[in-house]
Amino acid sequence: MLSSILSILMALIPAILLLFFVVGKDKKRPEPPRQLVKAFLLGFVSMFVVTALVGVIDCFIPYGSNTVAGQIWRAFWRAAIPEELAKFMMLWLVLRKNKYFDEHFDGIVYAVMVGLGFATFENLLYMFANYANWLVVGSTRALLTVPAHYAFAVFMGYFYSLAHFSPRRKVYYYSMALLVPMMLHGLYDALLMVGMVLPEFFSVLLSILCIVLCYFMHKEAFRRITIHLQSDSIIVPKEDVAEQSQSSDDIEYIDYEEVERK
Repeated sequence: MLSSILSILMALIPAILLLFFVVGKDKKRPEPPRQLVKAFLLGFVSMFVVTALVGVIDCFIPYGSNTVAGQIWRAFWRAAIPEELAKFMMLWLVLRKNKYFDEHFDGIVYAVMVGLGFATFENLLYMFANYANWLVVGSTRALLTVPAHYAFAVFMGYFYSLAHFSPRRKVYYYSMALLVPMMLHGLYDALLMVGMVLPEFFSVLLSILCIVLCYFMHKEAFRRITIHLQSDSIIVPKEDVAEQSQSSDDIEYIDYEEVERK
């Protein structure tokens, strides 16, 4: 009984700590709790969307073998691509008519809620599937996997906000909001999964590279958070972005680009 409780706590606590970290930074115009809960629960829903997407992918693309190439294929086509696509879809659902999406940092907040909702559900599944080794599995996912999903979400939310507040380049930024997390996620999974089919020395080396990747992802994610927080402190949010005039949109776009370069 005690081990079951501990395994559940280990699955939940990493995501909760990261959620409090991000939400705690949204001090100027905090998001309504019900909207945050909605985003988190949509993260749960994204797991079912992933299952459907993987089923479709498996129908059209040959399943990867237990080789280096096969593991890379799995890392992208059975993990990174469907998972980030599903999270992007959920983020779009929660923000498409959200009147509270009035700051650049809001995109990161909602993306992190969706991403960590997904990571929490995935954590619980892994913990119950590997109950005999819950401590090892839980520790690894708490230190690497959950923080990685958090970093992927920060990048997604960062670019999603740029698309929302910079209409002239929305196609480019929406593409980046999807492609950057996919590439980082695929690289992260590939480093871990390729090590499973290589000798122990290479497996350890790839694990170290994965840790290095996580370090730089988090460093860059924190920088992107800072950029949006700074931009929100300079740019006065509009209550209705859809009604902005072209001239005011140009001014906001130019000001934001200056903040981003600094």
